[in-house]
Amino acid sequence: MKKIIFVLIVVFCVQIINAQELKSGAIYIKKNYPAEYEATLKKHVLEEWNDDYRMVVYEINKQAESLVELIGEFKSENTNVVFKAIQEWSIGGYKSSNIDKFREIDTFGLKQLLQLHCDWRMVKYEYDKQVKAKNAF
Repeated sequence: MKKIIFVLIVVFCVQIINAQELKSGAIYIKKNYPAEYEATLKKHVLEEWNDDYRMVVYEINKQAESLVELIGEFKSENTNVVFKAIQEWSIGGYKSSNIDKFREIDTFGLKQLLQLHCDWRMVKYEYDKQVKAKNAF
């Protein structure tokens, strides 16, 4: 029992430590697409978490990770699925703008998608759920 508690404490501490720095995906986006990073990912996370900086870093990491995974898993036959997910999970008053920008995208890549104001964790979740259901029949 003591070993289990010790392991749980260690895992919790590691998660807290890792939540205090940007991970590779977020660092890559911040370095290579600084304007888009500031205008979308960072902006919306700060709006949600204000000065809870551990949560800001944690959420930026999760948003970046979800976006990178979505791009890696995307298949063109699922364009309508991702389009609907982006519409559904657009942030605030950005739905109309996101629709217009998405329709102009010619490459499904970071630079293009970072211009959209979305909750990428939820877009990725919805995309995965819908693609799985689509492939089930």
